[in-house]
Amino acid sequence: MTIVTTRDFRANQSKYIAMAHRGEEVVLSSARAGRVRLVPEYDNEITPDLQSKIDAARKAFREGKCISLNSHEEIDAYFESL
Repeated sequence: MTIVTTRDFRANQSKYIAMAHRGEEVVLSSARAGRVRLVPEYDNEITPDLQSKIDAARKAFREGKCISLNSHEEIDAYFESL
C-alpha cells in the first residue's frame, strides 16, 4: 500500500493514477478529510477476475451444479437445512 499526501498527489497525479490502474493500492491522506482509497473505475464495472467468476458460475449452472430455489418457502427450507 502506498500512502500519499494530497500535496504529493497533486504534484504526481499521473504516477499515482497509473499505480491504481495497475492494481496497486493507493491511499490519499489528508489532515482535514482523513484517508481515501484511489481505485480505477471500469466502464462496465466487470473486471477480468469478476468476468472469469461469472463464466465459471454460468458453466456450473449449465452443468446442473447448482440449487434452484423458486419461492420464499424453498429459500427458508434450504437455509434451515444448513
